Amino acid sequence: MSLQETLDAMRASFESRLAPEIVATMHHATEALVQSGVRDRVLKAGDQAPPFTLPDHSGDLVSSDELLRDGPLVVGFYRGIW
Repeated sequence: MSLQETLDAMRASFESRLAPEIVATMHHATEALVQSGVRDRVLKAGDQAPPFTLPDHSGDLVSSDELLRDGPLVVGFYRGIW
């Protein structure tokens, strides 16, 4: 089974456990994102991110410019704390 087939099967299994109106809302939101053209505006591998300041794990603000002075920077995004 290809990766796409596996992903499609996982999505179908997930959606089969949801109410149809929830699935319809998710599909509508996905289509709205596709139609917005956001995919064409995201950073690609090798692109340079604009400078930013974000809170670290302790809530202290950290500037990307300051961190880059020490060398390359890796940024990880966490969807939540649970």
